[in-house]
Amino acid sequence: MNSQNKENDLLQLQKFCQQTYVAGWCANLWFNGLIIRYPFHFLVYSQNTDGNEWRKDKAKQNIKRELVNKIDEILSMSLEEKDIVAYEKLLSNLDDIIVRTESN
Repeated sequence: MNSQNKENDLLQLQKFCQQTYVAGWCANLWFNGLIIRYPFHFLVYSQNTDGNEWRKDKAKQNIKRELVNKIDEILSMSLEEKDIVAYEKLLSNLDDIIVRTESN
């Protein structure tokens, strides 16, 4: 995806998130597709808007599922000593995100 398309997608997602109600099945289909593609952006854009709680829960579930699937894939492979630094960095990055988020 080129950066112009992503930029347009994110602008539209932000507009959808500012609305308490998105009218029309086509607009809702578009909105839900953007949420699936950009769940973190959606959670940030919609955190101050009421009316999207079920979408927020669904986005969180999708993120969790994706993370668990990727970790399962890593753990199902043959782990090698040369990759230990990368695995430790992954955990450290997650810790950094938690600390940064808690301090806000």
